[in-house]
Amino acid sequence: MPTESDRPIIPPTLAAAAAAVRAGTCSPVALVEDALARVARFQDLNTIAFLDADRALAEARVLEREARSGPIRGPLHGVPITVKDLFNVRGMPTKAGANAPLPPIEPDEAIAVTRLREAGAIILAKTNMQEIALGLNGENPWTGDVKNPHDPAHQAGGSSSGSAAATAIGIGYGSLGSDTAGSIRLPASFCGVVGFKPSFGAVSLEGALALIPSCDHAGPITRTVADAATMFAVLSARRGAPPALWDFGDGAPRFVVPRAYLAGALTPDVRAAFEAFVARLEAVGASVADVMLDIGNAGEAFLPLRAESVMVHRRALETQPEAFAPGVREALMRGYQFSAVQYLEAKQRQGEMRAALHRALQDADALLMPSAPCVAPLRGTVEIGLESGAKNLRQAILHLTAPAAFAGVPALSLPFAQCDGLPVGVQVITPFGEDERALHVGAWIERALVE
Repeated sequence: MPTESDRPIIPPTLAAAAAAVRAGTCSPVALVEDALARVARFQDLNTIAFLDADRALAEARVLEREARSGPIRGPLHGVPITVKDLFNVRGMPTKAGANAPLPPIEPDEAIAVTRLREAGAIILAKTNMQEIALGLNGENPWTGDVKNPHDPAHQAGGSSSGSAAATAIGIGYGSLGSDTAGSIRLPASFCGVVGFKPSFGAVSLEGALALIPSCDHAGPITRTVADAATMFAVLSARRGAPPALWDFGDGAPRFVVPRAYLAGALTPDVRAAFEAFVARLEAVGASVADVMLDIGNAGEAFLPLRAESVMVHRRALETQPEAFAPGVREALMRGYQFSAVQYLEAKQRQGEMRAALHRALQDADALLMPSAPCVAPLRGTVEIGLESGAKNLRQAILHLTAPAAFAGVPALSLPFAQCDGLPVGVQVITPFGEDERALHVGAWIERALVE
């Protein structure tokens, strides 16, 4: 009988797992078996939408043989990864957390998923999510709530709730998520993991259910910034190795913080944690300056684009409106209220907001602000107490997450503190197309936090 010492050591990060597979010190089968054990152990968190354990193990055995005799397929060879249940995965159903019928989604496997496979990843499972990706709390009347791994009484964040929670508890080394207004970054913040929303269009969404096509993004959720960089290089089909993450060459980064934009927008505990974080960055050599972020109300500017959601789900809205949860149905129906002029004005605002963010960044490496105004609230919470008073939770979140999504610029969330045992993340925002810069800066921050 195997003893405790005979059991394989399971590496803690994607990079370490991939290296162990290449070196022959850990097998893909052991990695999948560990992930499956965690699925069973953490079943109550409700992170998984679909799992084919036999298929995952069969793929792991093939990849194990290849790791011994070649060829190595790529940087994710033998590493189990999960996928949010709005991306098509061949051999797995796509439900998108919905009860309503979905529109046709082609091709039958999303391009981003194919890229993961070609790099050697094992698609372990599909993760639960908020209904049709419309929401930010991770609660779903059809599939059940995804629960926060730090405290199941609290929200996991949405809409990539299962992806963030699964990654946090070790069900796979990363997950493919989507972000339209914060749906990668918010659950990453609430669950204490890294979430990267790249530049708009950097990762293909072909083969994924759309929500607002002009704002939808795909990106990785991982445990470290280096792992996010590895997944992003695969997902975006960037040639060569991930960028050198640690060497700035010319010293520490230059940061800007939009303090006026953040005034009254945080809970007191997150404010205190963020100010302490900024002071710590300055103590290790970074420069931090205030900057004006004159972008108005990004959440309101975003609303006319809901007309795109109507176009995605119009057939089901017309024939089976009762198949949507009431809150989702009402949000979709509001898309009918906007005129063509309002929609075109919103499209114009997208360009203006990107330009405003670029102006704020012209003398800095990155703009910093919290990924969420609060730590994960109790499930069912709809209002939180900010420094400025009571505020609708969704509106408070969108104030921080919507600008980067609306403008389509890169935004990385990584955990920087805990308040009463619950994590909170910071956003690292860079200009459009400067995805590697966001990862580079985020890795510097990650290293600074442990020194």
